[in-house]
Amino acid sequence: MKRGFLFFVGALLFCGFLQQQDRFVQRRYEDVDDYMNARKRLIQAERDMRLDAGITLTPEEEEANLKLITLKKREIERTQEYFPPAHSFLKSKTRRLIDQSPILEIMKRMPKGGILHGHGYAMGDFHWLVKHASYLPNCYIYQGKKEPPRKVSMTVSAESPGDGWRLVGDLRKAANNVEEFDEELYQSITLGEEDLGQPDIWAEFRKCFARSQGVLRDEIRSGFYRKMLRDMIAENVQYVETRGGLGGQEIIEEIQRDNPEFMVKYISPSRRSDPRERIAKSLTQALDEREANPGLMIGFDLVDEEDKNQTNLDFINELLETRHEAGRRGITLPFYLHSGESNWTENENVLDAVLLDSRRIGHGLALFKHPLLMQIVKERGIAIEVCPISNQVLGYVADLRNHPAVLFINSGLPVVICPDDPGIWKCSFSYDFYAAFMAWGLDLKCLKQLAMNSLLYSAMAPEEKERALGHWHEKWAKFIAWLNEYKV
Repeated sequence: MKRGFLFFVGALLFCGFLQQQDRFVQRRYEDVDDYMNARKRLIQAERDMRLDAGITLTPEEEEANLKLITLKKREIERTQEYFPPAHSFLKSKTRRLIDQSPILEIMKRMPKGGILHGHGYAMGDFHWLVKHASYLPNCYIYQGKKEPPRKVSMTVSAESPGDGWRLVGDLRKAANNVEEFDEELYQSITLGEEDLGQPDIWAEFRKCFARSQGVLRDEIRSGFYRKMLRDMIAENVQYVETRGGLGGQEIIEEIQRDNPEFMVKYISPSRRSDPRERIAKSLTQALDEREANPGLMIGFDLVDEEDKNQTNLDFINELLETRHEAGRRGITLPFYLHSGESNWTENENVLDAVLLDSRRIGHGLALFKHPLLMQIVKERGIAIEVCPISNQVLGYVADLRNHPAVLFINSGLPVVICPDDPGIWKCSFSYDFYAAFMAWGLDLKCLKQLAMNSLLYSAMAPEEKERALGHWHEKWAKFIAWLNEYKV
C-alpha cells in the first residue's frame, strides 16, 4: 500500500510536469516573435516559483537592483580568469580577490537579519585569539610526539600541563621571525590553502577546535566573545541562534546596552559520535533548560560529521522518549537537526528530520535527492539552513554554482543563508552572501527575501519577530538609500 501510494504521488507530480510542459511547448511557432513570447512566458513561470516571488520592489529598490546587477556583471568580468565561487574558498581567500570586491563591501553593509546556524566561538576572530591569548605569559603549546592532546594545541595554565608542553613566549623569542611564528599559530587553529591536500578535511577541521579551545579562559574568553558579537553587529547582524555558547548572558546583556535590538537564543547541541546514554542525558538536560527558560533555550540538535557517525535513526528511541517527556511536562523541545550534510544518496537523515518535525534542517544538501520530501518541506515551511562556504570547504560542493540551494531557491523552498564556522575558514558572514549572490543567479529581490527569512523562520516569539522585522525594515531602507548613492 505504501509503495502504491508513493507511485501515485510520483505519477501526479509527473502529470503536473507534463501539464506545465504543454502550457509552453508549441507544436508550431508562427514566427520568431511567437517563439520569444512562449520563451518569456516560460521564464516568468519559473520566476513565479522562486523563493522571492511574493516580493515587489519599490522604485528605489528597483534602482538599487539595477546598480547591483551592473556591479555583478563587472565582478564577473573582473574575475573571469578565476571566478572565486568556482574554486575552494580556502584557495580563493588566499588570493584576496573577494576582499577587493565592491560586492563584498555591499554585502557587509546589507542588513542580514539573523544567523540561524553557527557554532559558538567558531564564528569569532581567530587572529584576535592568537594576538591576545598566545602573548599571555602562561600560555603553553604542546610540542610533544603524542597526538592526544593534539599537536600544537594551546592552553592557558598556572603551571606546565606536563611533558611536551612549552611556553609560547619562549618559542616566540627563539623564532627568527615573530610575524611568521604568529601566522603559523593562526594556521594551526584555522583551515587554509595549506590544508587542501589533506586526505580528511574533517579531521583537520576537528583539530582546529581541539587546538584552540584551551585558551578560552577568563579575560581571553570574555574579550573574544565581546569582539565576536560586536563584529557581527558591525556586519549588520541583529539576531543569533547559536549551537554552543556566546560568552554567557552577562556579556550578551553588556552588548545589548549599546545595541538593544540585538538578541541571542540557544540550541543545545550533542555530538553524533556520543554514545546513546550520553545523548539521553543531553536531551534531559536540554528539556530542563527549556523548561526553566523557554525564551532563551529554543531546542536541540545533533552535530558532527554525518557520514562517519551515527544517524538520526540511531537515536530514535531517545528522541521520541524526549518528545513524550516534553508532553508530560507540558512543554516542547523543538528539533533543529543537522541533516543531509552528505555526498551519499544513502544518507536518510533528512527523511527522519522531517518525520521528527524538525523546525529547520541544518545544511540539507541531500534533500534535492528526495523530491517528495522537498514538497513536504515546502508545504510545512521547514527552513533549510544553507551554509555555502562551509559546504565547499568541507568537500560537499566543489563549485558553488552547482550547489543544491539553487534548486531550493528556484523551487520556492524556505532557505536561510548561514555562516556555520566562519572563524575557522578565516572570514565572516558577509562572504557567504557574496558567494551566494555571485554563484546562484540572485538579485536584490532574492537577497531581501533571504535576509527576511532569517527572522521569519527564527524561533523568536511573534511579538519579538514583529519588533525584529520592524528594526530590519528601518535598516533596509537606509541600506537602499546608501546603495543608490554608491558610485559605480
